[in-house]
Formats: sequence, C-alpha cells, structure tokens
Amino acid sequence: MILPKRRRRESFLPWAQLLLDYTVIVIFLKSVLWFRFSSGYFENNISPLDRPYYFRSFNFIALVVLFFLRFYDLYKVGKGLSFSAETAKIFKAVAISAIMLTATTFFVRGFSYSRTFLAIACLLLAIGLSIERYLLGLLVMWVDKKRGSFRNILIVGCNENGRRFVRYYRDNPRFSTQVVGFLDDTLPKDSHAEGVPVVGRTEELGQFIKLHREIHEVVLSLPKTANEQVLRMICDCEKEMVTFRWITDIFGLVTSKMAVSYFGSVPVLSFTDSPLIDWESRVLKRAMDVVVAFSALVLLSPFIAAIAVWIKKDNPGPVFYKQERIGQDGRRFALLKFRTMRLGAESETGPVWAAKDDPRRTAVGAFLRKNNIDELPQLWNVLRGDMSLVGPRPERPFFVRQFKEDIPRYMARHAIHSGITGWAQVNGLRGNTSIEERTKFDLYYIENWSLLFDIKILFRTIFARKNAY
Repeated sequence: MILPKRRRRESFLPWAQLLLDYTVIVIFLKSVLWFRFSSGYFENNISPLDRPYYFRSFNFIALVVLFFLRFYDLYKVGKGLSFSAETAKIFKAVAISAIMLTATTFFVRGFSYSRTFLAIACLLLAIGLSIERYLLGLLVMWVDKKRGSFRNILIVGCNENGRRFVRYYRDNPRFSTQVVGFLDDTLPKDSHAEGVPVVGRTEELGQFIKLHREIHEVVLSLPKTANEQVLRMICDCEKEMVTFRWITDIFGLVTSKMAVSYFGSVPVLSFTDSPLIDWESRVLKRAMDVVVAFSALVLLSPFIAAIAVWIKKDNPGPVFYKQERIGQDGRRFALLKFRTMRLGAESETGPVWAAKDDPRRTAVGAFLRKNNIDELPQLWNVLRGDMSLVGPRPERPFFVRQFKEDIPRYMARHAIHSGITGWAQVNGLRGNTSIEERTKFDLYYIENWSLLFDIKILFRTIFARKNAY
C-alpha cells in the first residue's frame, strides 16, 4: 500500500517576498527622487527632461538590489535567520549594490546621475526593506497562528544542544516552528524539558513518525551516536518524507559551518574556511585597522602622554610593558601594554593570569585594567601588523603550549591575526575564565567574520568591563 504524501507546508513566501521587495524598492526610489529634487531641501539642478532617465533606471536599480539580496540567501525558506541577522544581511546586500551602482554611473555618458540621490536612496532602501520584512514576518506569524500551521519538530536526544534548539525557536516565533517532543533514553516518558514532553525512546523514532503524520522535521542531538544508528534514523525519516537534521558539536566545540568537498566521487567533510581567506576581505580588514589605529593614536596622543606621566609618578619603573605573545600562524611578537603591575610581579609565581583584586597591581594599574585603558599601546602593534583591532586575544607561549594539548581546536584560533579585543572578550570571557568557552567564541568569530561584526565588537568593547581586572 502506498502511503499518502506527508503534509508539508506549501510556501509561496519567497515569491511574495520578491514582489514586496521590488515594490518597496520602486516606492522608495520615487520618494527619494521627490525628496532630492522637489522637496526644497536640496538645490534643484535637474530639468524636467532628466526625470525620464531616473525613472528608466529604477528597474535596473531594483534588479541589482534583488540580485544581491538573492546572493545573501534572503529568498531561501528555512534559513533560520533572526530579525537582526536578516537586517545585517540586507544592509550588506544594499551596500554592495550601492558600490556597484555608483561605479556604473561613471560609465553613463550624456547624463549626470546624482550620487547624492543614490546614497540617500540606498540608505533608506536598507531601512525600508528591513522594516518591510519585519512586518511581513509579523503577518506570516499571525496567519500561521490563526491557521495553526506550524512546522513541527521532533528532537532525538534531550541534551543541552537540544534544549538550546527549543529555546531558539521559542525566542523566535517569526519562524512559525515548534518543538513538539523529545525522544530520549535517559528521561522517563511524559516528563518535560524546557516545557516540551518526552514522548518516547530513541529506538522508537521510525514507528513514532509513521504514526504521527504532523511531524515535519527530525533533529538528532546525540553527537556520539553510532554511524549505523544514524543511517537507520535517516532511512526512517526518508521513508516518511520527513526532513532529517543533525546537530554537530564536534569535540564539544561549536562550529557554525561545515563544508563538503568532492574528490572524484568521494565526499569529504571539513571545517569551513574563514571569510578572511579571501584577499579582498583581508585588505578591507587591514585598511580599517590602519585607518582606525593611526587616527586613534593621533587623537589620543595627549591622553596617552598624561597616562604615561601618571604611571611614572605612581610607581617607579618603565611606563610600557612588553610581553611575548603568540599571534597568527603561531608567530611570536612583543605585545605592548601600559605597565599595571609592580616590577617583578611574576618572579615568585611564574606565568599566571591576573585575578580579581590582584595584589600585584599598582593603584594606577587597577584603574587602567578596569577600564581597558592598559591595552591602548597595542594600537602600535596593529600599525606594525602584529595584531588586528579585533580578533582572538593572543596568549603567552607558556599557556599556548598547555592549551593546545588540552583544548580541542585551540590552535585553529591562530588562523587569523590576534586582536586588541574580540568576540569572547565582549561576552565577558577574559582573564581566568573557561578556555573552552573562549575558544568557541573565537572560532565563531573566525568563521563568521564581517566588517559589520568588527564594528559591533569595537562598539561593545567600550562598555565591556566584566572580568576586567
């Protein structure tokens, strides 16, 4: 007997999204055209004969923007993007579109296209598209709630990753997705975790999805499951036309992306390269490092000089402190800091991390460390090319030798330049905190680098004082 096809949520959302995006783009372009040339806020240097050129260009501009929205996978269903992540991608797509369109205007002959118009239009387009998608998400969520049309997920394994999965979908109702149950061998049936019931044991997967036709997706959250068992689960899901996903947490360390390469017909799984493997990204990051570091050193030079005098008066000894650290590709360099400890602070203890209320600190040093000011001289390391503004914090050789043996994938964080600040540090992971957790955050940063991500981290660094001692 042939079983009826499992009910799936048929979605026209990508096409509706495409049509709405195009409509919003054209409306905003027309609005900006009026604002730039007819509102009276700017000098009107356009003649009535020029307006048709602008109107004819709107379709071309819309196509370019839509192309880059598609390039950033913003028309794929089930990507699981939060609103903030989706907005970040929209701004990236529109920014690249603006660059391409501005470059195109230099090749237009016989007509002078207003670049002020283009700049205002692209900024407002990014904002408008973000708001439009947010409102559409609310509408879809409301319709799904009214219809009771949710994507139902069954999780195999009630471990911490499985619980995080539940919390993620609970915190993002815009996905219209709900976890309806766990299959687990350690918890009794009918018990609950994160408000979700345990509905059976892992070995019951095939029978469960056969009886419960409302299940759309199965997520395996047991990283040590034997290959034979995983294969059986995949086959059970495919028989019932249920999507199968596997939460990978290799070595207990989160990796956001994996890549499959084919050598002949042999599939090989590997960790995804950082975006910084591309020379364009490296040049962009280095350009920002040089511009920001040089500007900061010039602007802050009186402040740096005042701190130097303060340190000298407070405690005898040098103003600056050099310490050997391990940077990109395992290279050693001399990291520069304001001296915040008494002379010979580690003569008795050897290499150790600073602790809360550390007695080795000077009075000035305690203030500098608490407010992250002791790191300012590392702007010179950035200019020299030893470091970047943002990246994994460099460690001393003594600790690196220890951690690379004890912490899986620890050395992978040396694939890029070390940073004055980093994703781990702005999340409170600094000083004597978990190296495993710090490595997770560093690897996430490396695999998800973007210029906007760097700017976000730099901004958060201003307010990041947790564990600063």
